[in-house]
Amino acid sequence: MAKVLALIMIIALGGGGAAAGFVLRPPPEPADPEAAVPEIAEDLDSVATLRDGFIVPVLRDGRVWSHVVLRLGVSSDRSASDQIAQKEPVLRDGLNEALFLHGNLGGFDGDFTDPVSMARLRTRLDAVLQDRLSDPTAKVLIVSMARQSG
Repeated sequence: MAKVLALIMIIALGGGGAAAGFVLRPPPEPADPEAAVPEIAEDLDSVATLRDGFIVPVLRDGRVWSHVVLRLGVSSDRSASDQIAQKEPVLRDGLNEALFLHGNLGGFDGDFTDPVSMARLRTRLDAVLQDRLSDPTAKVLIVSMARQSG
């Protein structure tokens, strides 16, 4: 009886380990990591850096685990720098919302600078800029980004 029980335990634990490995596996790598990096417009006449940085708290178990500090800019073929500066409060509101969403979805956990994670972040931020500026050519420029513990 003890041998049968031991065999059942081994099978159950092996199945549980396999299921845990399946559920917790990392996301698949893209076929070409360079393809995940979007092109940035190089028209330097339409580039504006936002005045202040963005600070995003990263939560774990309901407590602040770290902070991500970002400095962002905007590149656009249609909107002039002064138009971007005039709409900065509206842009900051939307960008903060997108950054908090990205953080809550785990975007700043682990290797947050890998090409896939950065492409996801850029896509979210670009959508905000394009919507708030009514400019489909608007793109975010990530000037600097750092994660600080505590």
